[in-house]
Amino acid sequence: MTENTKTVLVTGASTGIGKATALALDGNGYRVFAGVRKEEDGQALKAEASGSLKPLLMDVTDDDAIARAVARIGEETGGGLSGLVNNAGLSLNGPLELLPVSEIRKLLEVNVVGLLAVTRSFIPLLREAEGRLVNVSSGHGLLAIPDKSVYAASKFAVQAISDSLRLELRPFGVSVSNLVVGKVDTAVLEKILEERERVAAAADPAVLELYAPLFEFFDREVKGLPGIPPERVAEVIAEALATPKPKAQYLVGPGARKMRNLSRLPRWFREGMMYKALYGRRKS
Repeated sequence: MTENTKTVLVTGASTGIGKATALALDGNGYRVFAGVRKEEDGQALKAEASGSLKPLLMDVTDDDAIARAVARIGEETGGGLSGLVNNAGLSLNGPLELLPVSEIRKLLEVNVVGLLAVTRSFIPLLREAEGRLVNVSSGHGLLAIPDKSVYAASKFAVQAISDSLRLELRPFGVSVSNLVVGKVDTAVLEKILEERERVAAAADPAVLELYAPLFEFFDREVKGLPGIPPERVAEVIAEALATPKPKAQYLVGPGARKMRNLSRLPRWFREGMMYKALYGRRKS
């Protein structure tokens, strides 16, 4: 295949990293299938792209939608897929005691089960083209911190899936790369803030007070962390799809490197530092 005929599927392409990646790959001459959940999102994306980008209605938790996507891409490509970018995902933040179980299930269904379901279904097409699998993870997949237990669990899972599939698919010429992404300047932060307000509003005030240090730490520190534009992440994804020897893992942004470095510290030292940062300014 020449560069201009390579075909890539990007999930979660309505906004943020997925949208930036779909547009970047389209600009690089790939034939891009952009997975979106709403018709209007697909039309908006198409308006910014070349005529070769194809929006694809696909909810990663819908088995029938995944099957239709496999059939369509297989038919239009002759049976091969050069790259699959698993970007679709949800965020869920807050102390575990305050999180609804329904929201926990929803996140794991999208971030873990959905990723597995999509990947499983597209393996035959990837195998046919000796394609590449790129999974978008997070610094929270390297280091779990308080307030992120559910989200971190899903991203640790993505890391494990990538590590397992890297060897499982190697005999077929399919490479697997894991992107560890730090804070990205997208609409996700606004959603996180809105979500935290909903969690706080629904909580028992007495229980909410118990976790005040976590909320205060988030307000004091996390909001001020520098972010990177989603286009920077898209550049790294494009590199992982095009370079002759893709890396097993890419660290994208200072936040990802910070999490990697912290994860290498002795546990007792790291947790002591974290505990002091969280609770050191309050009476025990």
